[in-house]
Amino acid sequence: MKIASVEYENGVSSLLNSQFDKNEVVIHKFEQMEDLIGLDLSEYDLILVDMTYNKCLQVIQYIKQTTTTPVIYLTERNTDNPYEQKLDDKDFVIHSNTREEFINSVFEKVEEINDTNIVRLGFCTMEEDNGIFRIGNDILDLTKFEISICSVLISNMSRILSKDDIVEAMNKKGMKTTERSVREHIRKIRLEFKKANLNPIETINRKGYKWVLDSCKPKD
Repeated sequence: MKIASVEYENGVSSLLNSQFDKNEVVIHKFEQMEDLIGLDLSEYDLILVDMTYNKCLQVIQYIKQTTTTPVIYLTERNTDNPYEQKLDDKDFVIHSNTREEFINSVFEKVEEINDTNIVRLGFCTMEEDNGIFRIGNDILDLTKFEISICSVLISNMSRILSKDDIVEAMNKKGMKTTERSVREHIRKIRLEFKKANLNPIETINRKGYKWVLDSCKPKD
């Protein structure tokens, strides 16, 4: 999963890095809230914003209007906080006041997202448990087995995996396969993505496969 974190001194990035595998929970750290403007926030599974030093309602509204990604704000404990009143939207915002509450909310949300096993790649989402891979609102015609292969490649996005590596990873998921079957499944995956003008898997000569689609966008 990918997290965008706007933080000052709360140190949440370091805490997350110490708790979760850096290959599974990737944190992009930003110095100020304004840095989020212009980004494709749909690429992130969670957004963390420290408001204790820089309360900017305009940026917060921008976040809410441009993404449905859950947001956790660190705010000052103040019952008369106008930002809390104006942002009382539980579908988009998880309110937290103290640093301790903020950290607890972050860890709970990361665990929750990991448990649902949903991977977001910009305009694409993959639900491995449900056997669904969407490009926008369109569901690809992929079997649960093929989606699990996608999951193996995505979770090792920075690596080249041989067919034997994929067979081993699939065996760990309780899905027995062979190198020949892996090749055929990858051919099918590519055909489905080709319908959306996307090529997510690159073949590395004599080495294996690499997932190269870190973000997909709507077709023109």
